[in-house]
Amino acid sequence: MPSATFSPGSDPVFMKAALAKLLPTRGGDGRWTLSDDGQAIERSFKFKNFTKTWDFMTAVSLQCKIKNHHPEWSNGSNKHQTEELGRIMNFALLFVGWTTHSPRGLSSKDLDLAAICDALARDFGEVIGDSSEQQHQKNQQKKPVVASEEQQQQQQQQQQQQSPLSTLANEAVTSAGGDCGCGPK
Repeated sequence: MPSATFSPGSDPVFMKAALAKLLPTRGGDGRWTLSDDGQAIERSFKFKNFTKTWDFMTAVSLQCKIKNHHPEWSNGSNKHQTEELGRIMNFALLFVGWTTHSPRGLSSKDLDLAAICDALARDFGEVIGDSSEQQHQKNQQKKPVVASEEQQQQQQQQQQQQSPLSTLANEAVTSAGGDCGCGPK
């Protein structure tokens, strides 16, 4: 497994702890992997249809706008034959990669947005492949998320820096009866 390369100026202790939560090894229970060069984290998501995938991408893009960061991503579809009745189903697939281009390497924005992707994927009904992954998803939903005091301060600062477009988008989702989980609570 490659070792992570963090952006200059990053706190390596914080970054290693945050990264460990996203990776499936080293005590973490996540589904992200390090790129071969260690400068990015990557993951694929599977949704029931293109609409769910698009909704997920829209919610992620709102978070990108708030944090002034963007992923490398691509989407497509995949035919999958289920064991039940030999039925063929189409699933929409999405590949997401997070890295920071300047300064080069993994930054706290990458790790924060990867964690946000995981939470949003649960909210938008990510299709989990096998029973062990389904159990993993159930366990993740039961875990309370507690932000440190420093993380809470960062979140408050980011909320204060939201653009009018982000605020409007969050209000639109909420007023439409939805809660994509991307707006301030």
